[in-house]
Amino acid sequence: MKFTSVRKMAVELDLEGVARRLGTLAWSTAERRAYFEYAPEFLAAPLLVSPFHLIAEPGVRPAPRDPFDGLHGLFNDSLPDGWGRLLLDRRLRKAGIDHHMLTPLDRLSAVGQGGMGALAYRPELAEEGRGDGDLDWFVEQVEMIQGNMDTADIDALQGAQGGSAGARPKIMIGFDRGRDSFVIDYGQALAPGEERWIVKSRSAEDPAGIGAEEQAYALMARAAGLRMAETHLFHTRKGNRLFATKRFDRTPGGRLHMHTASGLLNASHREASVNYAMLHKLTLLMTRDSGEVLEMFRRMAFNVYARNRDDHAKNHAFLMGADGLWRLSPAYDLTFSAGPGGEHSADVAGEGRAPGTAHMLKVAEAASISPRIAKTVIDEGRAVIARWRDFADEAGLAAARRSELDRLLNG
Repeated sequence: MKFTSVRKMAVELDLEGVARRLGTLAWSTAERRAYFEYAPEFLAAPLLVSPFHLIAEPGVRPAPRDPFDGLHGLFNDSLPDGWGRLLLDRRLRKAGIDHHMLTPLDRLSAVGQGGMGALAYRPELAEEGRGDGDLDWFVEQVEMIQGNMDTADIDALQGAQGGSAGARPKIMIGFDRGRDSFVIDYGQALAPGEERWIVKSRSAEDPAGIGAEEQAYALMARAAGLRMAETHLFHTRKGNRLFATKRFDRTPGGRLHMHTASGLLNASHREASVNYAMLHKLTLLMTRDSGEVLEMFRRMAFNVYARNRDDHAKNHAFLMGADGLWRLSPAYDLTFSAGPGGEHSADVAGEGRAPGTAHMLKVAEAASISPRIAKTVIDEGRAVIARWRDFADEAGLAAARRSELDRLLNG
């Protein structure tokens, strides 16, 4: 692989089928940070793609040095971390390139046009290979990567992960439910009937049945009234069960712009940088919709009772279409999580270890949600969690893990 470090790149906004030049992103080696300037043609008809720290106005905008290694929060949202970062580092190391020398712009060039949301980056790191379209292949390659085996098809895996964030191994597929078939999605045009989905595999730290466990959580979240994308549990020929979810940043009309709370607020997701009071306020500022604020409250109550303490700033996001209006994205990455140090990443009225009704009602009061409505949402959430065994059985979770989580969730 021939590799040349990127010093300047064009950023495009490909929003619901209409691609526009957003601006130019440049890297200062001396300052170890990026500069961004909106394109004049975008400023002629601007959208608030990042309404707090990168307002659409003339001028060159330096990125803060922290917390994203000298990159603006808007563009940091495009960067994969965890699995995607590991794959790129392995790919370059295999080619004899020192990945420690990469700048954030180099990593964005690897994202190219295939990232989450509506942003695309040029120049684009060339693809080197493609996999054979089999989910058992995906699982086997993941195991090779985690075992540091050099025989893994790193190029194909890196091309198929689509800039997805999070620690869990993922690939993108085009799923045809009518035919119960799929192809690996490298960003190519899909055939009629194929929809863009994300498939997750198990990481080295996950319990054996994590696919069924996440599916059980998705069923439970829907029953609790949370807005969720469609989900599916793939059963492979070799007995693997892989959780999959339909991509909510892709529609039949094209891509939607996605911005996480982390990117919007320039807040690190690697530490406790936001709390639920801030998330409710952010939701109101972004959407101007009390219904969306109530949706955030419902998610908070679910996370408290479902013990999903991995509720950091990158696990809350907003979507924008061509009309420029924002709404909360569907909830995602919902699983049992002990959290950092046994606490929620986002505290509830100052309590991270054992938040209860009183703490949630304080958040509700600050968010102008009436006590009556807040108590109803809390009671509904608690009642749904009490039915954990039903959702676990429907998802096919092993009895031992079902009982273990039942003790943790329901006492």
